[in-house]
Amino acid sequence: MPALPTELFLVIFSFLDARNLITCRQVCQLFLALIDETVALVYTIELDRHGHVDNSSVLPSTDRLDRLREHNAAWNKLDGAWSGDIPKFQGHVWELFGNVLAQHSGSGSLVFTQLPSSTRFIEQKEWSVSLSGLPIRDFGMDPSQDLLVLIETSRWGRNPNPSFQLHLWSMSSGKAHVYASVPVLKHAQKVPDHGMSYTIQVSGDYLGVEFNGNNAPKELVVWNWKTGRKELYLTGNEICSFAFLTENHILVAVSNNTELCLFIVDFIAESSEQTRINDVTYHLALRLPDLHPSTTLVSLTVRCDPSPTWPNQDDSILFHVHPDEILYPVALCTAQGNHIMIFIPRRILLAQLHHLYVGTKEVEWSAWGPQGTRILDCWNQANVSLVWACNTFGSRFVAFDVDQEEIDVYDFNQMTLKRELGSGCPSQYGNPNEILWPPVNQEDPTMFVIDDTVVPLDSLIFQQEVRTSLPFRARAIPTALGTGRFSAMCSQDNIIVVNANSVLLTGREYRVFTL
Repeated sequence: MPALPTELFLVIFSFLDARNLITCRQVCQLFLALIDETVALVYTIELDRHGHVDNSSVLPSTDRLDRLREHNAAWNKLDGAWSGDIPKFQGHVWELFGNVLAQHSGSGSLVFTQLPSSTRFIEQKEWSVSLSGLPIRDFGMDPSQDLLVLIETSRWGRNPNPSFQLHLWSMSSGKAHVYASVPVLKHAQKVPDHGMSYTIQVSGDYLGVEFNGNNAPKELVVWNWKTGRKELYLTGNEICSFAFLTENHILVAVSNNTELCLFIVDFIAESSEQTRINDVTYHLALRLPDLHPSTTLVSLTVRCDPSPTWPNQDDSILFHVHPDEILYPVALCTAQGNHIMIFIPRRILLAQLHHLYVGTKEVEWSAWGPQGTRILDCWNQANVSLVWACNTFGSRFVAFDVDQEEIDVYDFNQMTLKRELGSGCPSQYGNPNEILWPPVNQEDPTMFVIDDTVVPLDSLIFQQEVRTSLPFRARAIPTALGTGRFSAMCSQDNIIVVNANSVLLTGREYRVFTL
């Protein structure tokens, strides 16, 4: 073969993904040198090794590669610093999405705090948006789209056709969002309920809201927030929670007595008319382990942070975890005091989608769950409550360990884990059937967990013995906060400790650990 110009090889390499580049490196010394000396190609390989994808071309490849390496080294070593405290306002509603913490001030405004990042050189900043007298019950947001969703306090009895009012604002200006053709979405309110609660999730063009009241069946509605079109309207007390899975699929946690399922619903193909959850047409039920007859379910929640379409068009986010590695934790609470977490990577859920289009309506737990998920008993970790729910980001889950007074960081990124396990370095392994206490203040504070977790039949949680085997890494950060009611939340660059008891930590309600 005649010699080709070096420039032509580089052009060809630029079209290859990381795995093909790694293969080319093994062909000859020339290819090895060309790839290893080209920063853009090294960056492509490093993204894959760390389970990340590129999101921005604002900075040169050299700078993005440096930031990527610093970011992952910081999470691996947990050698960040407590960067400061953020006051907790008395407005009683709050949200954490991406790297922004938002709180109701209690006096007619929302206060936003952009959390800092050492590796991405982002400084902490704060701004507020006046609610202009609008009484709100709850809110949601997506900073990457400058979207703020406000649910107006219900005014039952003042209108012959009462409805829930969802205002679509800009986070930065407090005005109607420029891309929302219908600035106020409405949903009919059928009965008065002052105890109504809401779950709000945004994923790309879609907004999902769960309406949960004491005097009416639960409702789950999905809109295209840009067009104002209602795409899905599900009802039924079997609905427990939801999260977005793809651009046209939603994941719904469903409970029918002892039977627990995750419904994957195609909300674009499904009718937009009111439909009971058990009557949906375009759905697939992924069975979870059946509860033991003596166990009483209190709650079943599924969440995804960030949404699978994040960060949309936000070029300030240089890279982020590969969408297939995003974690969907399912929290199962029982009246008997059990708090079980089922950790499910998105790729495991996506692998089941083909069943939806060949007519399969249900997949047994044994066919999809044991190898692809991990069940852990989180009774000693205080933040797996229904209130402080933002304890995952991407492939990471954080929890405040009340026994050790530390924050445990679990990472389910399989690409990074396989790389570290194959490095040949001395490793510490943990037993998932005992309380995990990852090492702290060590040069490498990593614990690998690869053995099966076993939930025995005599635990009286499930009807059968349940085994799960998804590997993960665990690390810990000492807090020196003492005992008390603390919870942990997670963002791309931060771990946030929430003080649920102001007596113990007066004036320091949110403590921020910055990496």
